[in-house]
Amino acid sequence: MRFAKSCLPALCLLLAAVSAAQEPPPVELEPIEIEATRSALELAEVPAAVTVINGESLRQGRGAASLAEVLDQVPGLFIQNSGNFAQDARIALRGFGAQAAFGIRGVAILVDGIPQTLPDGQAQVDAIDLNEVERIEILRGPASALYGNAAGGVILITTRRAAEGPRLSARQSFGSFGRSDSRASAAVGGDQLGLRLSLGRFEQDGFRDHSRVEQKRANLRLDWMPQPATRVDMSLGWFDAPEEQDPGALNAADAAATPRAANPANVRFDAGESLEQWRFGARVEQRLSERQRLRLAGFLFDRDFSNLLPFRDGGQVTFDRQFSGLDLAHEVDLDLAGLPLRWAWGADWRLQDDDRARYGNLDGLRGDRVLQQRERVEARALWAQARLELSTAWSLTTALRQDWIDLDVRDRLLADGDDSGSRDWSELSPWIGLAWRPDSNWTVFANYGHAFQTPTTTELANPENPADGGGFNRALGPETADNLELGFRYHAPGRLRFEGSVFRIEVDDAIASFEVPEFSGSGRDFFTNAGRSTRRGLELAAEWRLGANLSLDAAWTGSDFEFDRFETADGDFSGKRLPGVPKHRSNLGLAWADARGFSARLEANRVGGFHADNANTARAESRTELRLSAGRAFRLGSTRLRLDAGIENLLDQRYPDNVRINAFGGRFFEPAPDRNYWLALGLDWR
Repeated sequence: MRFAKSCLPALCLLLAAVSAAQEPPPVELEPIEIEATRSALELAEVPAAVTVINGESLRQGRGAASLAEVLDQVPGLFIQNSGNFAQDARIALRGFGAQAAFGIRGVAILVDGIPQTLPDGQAQVDAIDLNEVERIEILRGPASALYGNAAGGVILITTRRAAEGPRLSARQSFGSFGRSDSRASAAVGGDQLGLRLSLGRFEQDGFRDHSRVEQKRANLRLDWMPQPATRVDMSLGWFDAPEEQDPGALNAADAAATPRAANPANVRFDAGESLEQWRFGARVEQRLSERQRLRLAGFLFDRDFSNLLPFRDGGQVTFDRQFSGLDLAHEVDLDLAGLPLRWAWGADWRLQDDDRARYGNLDGLRGDRVLQQRERVEARALWAQARLELSTAWSLTTALRQDWIDLDVRDRLLADGDDSGSRDWSELSPWIGLAWRPDSNWTVFANYGHAFQTPTTTELANPENPADGGGFNRALGPETADNLELGFRYHAPGRLRFEGSVFRIEVDDAIASFEVPEFSGSGRDFFTNAGRSTRRGLELAAEWRLGANLSLDAAWTGSDFEFDRFETADGDFSGKRLPGVPKHRSNLGLAWADARGFSARLEANRVGGFHADNANTARAESRTELRLSAGRAFRLGSTRLRLDAGIENLLDQRYPDNVRINAFGGRFFEPAPDRNYWLALGLDWR
């Protein structure tokens, strides 16, 4: 009975969409092109689950302070931690990344084709300016055949290009808890040459004690077409976060009684981080002929990072990271026995070079150095992809990728011995998908994919040296996943879009955390390959145009993720549910936008309860989050003025903004803010 009730939203979504689909579709509009597949395909041709969010819906009537406001409407994706900037957003796609200690794991993140994901699988999105985002593509399911270390999927972000003619814009927003967000941009140029500069500064005292954040950013983008067959994109970015305090997590009783309080240890040790990052990226696309295209890309990141953790021994971490890479891709359209064939192949190279040190944390002051080592992760890959049109209705897409990943650590603090070492992995990732298009509105697809996820350099900390984690854990290896999926899409342009997919994923050698006895309670985790899990899921999403001004979007996710065999030093968790992933999650949004410039949006996000630990003894209860926003645009000649306001957590519910999986002492929960407000004023001149 409980299962039937939980599926009721999905049934309503299905019946409503099928009913709407009975009406004759309007005239076909320009097709949507998907670039996350590396070889660009129309959305209707992609034999996988894909969601596209356009930039106007991102900016109109949203606070846009975090990705959570944007990605809540994506089925299969669960995002936490919109309020603790020291931990970054935690994104889980079909469960991958749910157990990450911080940040993003198992999901490839790209901005304008430039990867934000390191060779070891870590990714950060703190430097992304959401105000500059033009659209987001989310490819759900294993993507190792396309991007390597991407068992969960891909998030591809495209930023705004320079508009025709000069354009200036500015936006200032204020909100609860001392929030101030200032943005400005200038663009000049046209189709052949465009230049866009954006600046931003964000400050917030935070809902909780010890949660202040300050961020500054600048981005410069150049788009150049020296000739019709050639396109060059270059970008330069700077991000500075001199202060990002970490309030830490609380146990259930403290989170309910004093949600604003910080963990006392986090205050004592002044937990938090600071960083500065520079980024340069360049892409060249050359049309060699009517049937051939060549793409080259290169990038370089430099990131200086300092982190204070809430414990004494080794509780201060610093590293200077350089991350660079080159991509080559060639694409050609051929005929195979009279059938159209698109063939693409390429090579990727990545290098992550970290100069890492650890010191004692003496109540926020730097103590003695306990670790100094250089960590290098080099990844090389060859990949190929083919799409064969078997008929006007059927198409077959295949991909194959070979990755070689080498990790090397050189110990530079030899007083306690030499912990130098290396690890090498080789992974082959196949993928195959079949699509059937009975007419211009429907697509039915099925796919199989094999994927992998390597341990990060942080997860490779050596449990044989628990005082500093020096060297590499030689017993820890990648986890692998096999995915089967069946899905469909219906698209009546301008009126209705409806999609659904069902999948089964079997994960082997799952990476899991544990504590060594002499450091129990320190907050320091080590990792092991623990066993096998099975993940079954159903994802539904729809968008309706209910009238000229009114639209409705809805999404529902059902997840049945279980450990089949899962043993660690902490116990046997076979048969338990995967923590960090709600069994059911739904999102419903109602939006109004008229020709007078008025817009409004009411959004409800229902998150089912989920477990916080492998033993399933602690639980985050289900909740319903409501947010309301409205705005009005005014035009004065060539100047456009826009005023927006919003209310977050409209029902003033108490719930965790983030759940720290398997946290020591029951301190799992980071409370979300109470009901809060924001107001924004934007100016656009062209």
